[in-house]
Amino acid sequence: MNPRLRSRLAALGVRLASPAGTLVRIVSAAGPGLLGLGLVAYGAWLAWPPAGPMSAGALLLADQAYARVRGDRS
Repeated sequence: MNPRLRSRLAALGVRLASPAGTLVRIVSAAGPGLLGLGLVAYGAWLAWPPAGPMSAGALLLADQAYARVRGDRS
């Protein structure tokens, strides 16, 4: 491989390390909760199709209300 291309690829890897790490941190923090929300909404949808989006929306609203009461500003 061309040394100049190799150095450019190495520089690109260094520049992408921080965004990739941030993405992994966010997904590892929010992933399990969103997976649970999706499973609850899917189960509600199986029982009655309009209940799926309604339960997902209610759970998201409850999560946002809890975050505001707790003082989280994200």
